[in-house]
Amino acid sequence: MKIKYGLGILLSMSLIITSGFAQNYNPVIDTVHVAQVAGTFLVDIRYTVSDGDNDPLIVYCHVSSDSGKTFVVPATTFTGEYGFNIQQGINKHIMWDAGKDFPEQFGTKYRVKLTASDLNLTKIVTVQSATFSMGDSTGPDDQQPRHDVFLNQYNIAPFTVTNAEYKIFCEMTNRSFPHEGNANEPPQGYFLNYPSYPVVGVSWFDAVRYCNWLSKMDGLSACYDTTNWSFDHTKTGYHLPTEAQWERAARGNLARMLYPWGNDSPGTRCNYRDYDGNLISSMANFAEGRGTLPVGQFPQNGLGLYDMAGNVWEWCNDWYRDNYYAQSPAQNPYGPTSGDGRVVRGGSWNKSAFYIRCATRQGTTPATKNYETGFRIAR
Repeated sequence: MKIKYGLGILLSMSLIITSGFAQNYNPVIDTVHVAQVAGTFLVDIRYTVSDGDNDPLIVYCHVSSDSGKTFVVPATTFTGEYGFNIQQGINKHIMWDAGKDFPEQFGTKYRVKLTASDLNLTKIVTVQSATFSMGDSTGPDDQQPRHDVFLNQYNIAPFTVTNAEYKIFCEMTNRSFPHEGNANEPPQGYFLNYPSYPVVGVSWFDAVRYCNWLSKMDGLSACYDTTNWSFDHTKTGYHLPTEAQWERAARGNLARMLYPWGNDSPGTRCNYRDYDGNLISSMANFAEGRGTLPVGQFPQNGLGLYDMAGNVWEWCNDWYRDNYYAQSPAQNPYGPTSGDGRVVRGGSWNKSAFYIRCATRQGTTPATKNYETGFRIAR
């Protein structure tokens, strides 16, 4: 059998990404060898990766067909020491099924780019089962009546998903980066140049796809059926927090308080429209010098969670209906079966103190993409 598919010299690259919250060593990939397996269309990739902290790593590949000018070959069929939870070591092994991903394509200008990251995309905080008081008896009608809700134990991420984290998702699934430069979008360069800032410009559908991808990469069952966007709470994977889970998390074990820290005015406790603290100089310039801040810049709440007020609105799992609280189940509510958009919570960098209250809720069309809205994961 004559093999016409040739793989050229490797272009290796290690992606340097740090958590942004502590000093750590960057993962480094070197000593990479790539060869086509004789008599097949399989490509054998061997590499060495090191990390001074011995963190679990994410390792993934891109393929070029034009000597490295672009890396747009639709290559996804990788096996071996590829993906999540890769340990540092020598002679690590990845196999790429080029014949399946790129059939009947031949040449000698193919290049492979290998990337490593030490980001922990699955970091979560456990919220113990409890009954909490949901809503606000003095707030708008859609926050009433205040009612007690029991939630089983669940997990939620301490931070919203960042640009750096979402970039890994885009690169591993060949998805486009969030759009930039137009009205109500971040300026050009935000996604790539502000890695520790919250990702914005993602729809509810994008956030759900991210959750399903993360579930798959972590060996868990996906919670969403993307043919009809239904949610199955019996699955083991990641999902957007339900509205009740989000509010319980935001309150941080403080009962019937306005904000995650209590009833005191926000002041400089979070990133909202009237913030005037010393972090203004670190804001991404979305509009008139104001925008998002890196995640985790303000004190955590009583559950160890950050930015539950301000910075970006956060997509929740539920449909929004303004009268839902009058009929909401007392245990583990999952929201109405339909509604006027999907729930967003938490307010954002350009909203007043009213919108960053724990009880404030809003419905947004799930296809919406803007510079105010991001998300965090739950499980």
